[in-house]
Amino acid sequence: MKKSLSGLLMFLASVAVGPGLTNGQQPAVPAAYTEAVRVMRAHKFCENDIKSFVHRVFGMYDKHVPVKEFLPLLADKGLEMKFPEATLRSHADFKRWYADGGRNFESNTHILERVDVRFPGDGRYLVDLVVFWQAVGKDGKYVSFRAHQVWTLENGSGKEPRILTYLVEAAPTV
Repeated sequence: MKKSLSGLLMFLASVAVGPGLTNGQQPAVPAAYTEAVRVMRAHKFCENDIKSFVHRVFGMYDKHVPVKEFLPLLADKGLEMKFPEATLRSHADFKRWYADGGRNFESNTHILERVDVRFPGDGRYLVDLVVFWQAVGKDGKYVSFRAHQVWTLENGSGKEPRILTYLVEAAPTV
């Protein structure tokens, strides 16, 4: 057992040192890694937090959770959500829009095709994404829409960011 463990440790040490380097030499820290750590430390939320949040929001749409679960995820002031069918500027607007979706669609799904995150500063996060939405209406008709969306998120007072702006347009065809 001791022999196999020491062999494993020797192997891991050689892999960690990297090709062409001998024990005692350290590989250079890549600039991309250094920048990623700097960005992460400078913001309340890291890239994976923001991507998880985006996935969570679409999961909530898919399950059609009670609207009260969405409201804490929306900014109280300055909210602007532009959909092809409506522009929402308040929690009351969102409640009406969400209720209309529940009345008009039997079921729906969102498939995220791309999610990119940028960190402009000032406690804000820019999300650029493409999502494929599919639904069956109460009339039984299937509909689909590939959307390009740009969100601006802001630091929330809790453990999640909040949506400040949410702009939806047709995604370019590939």
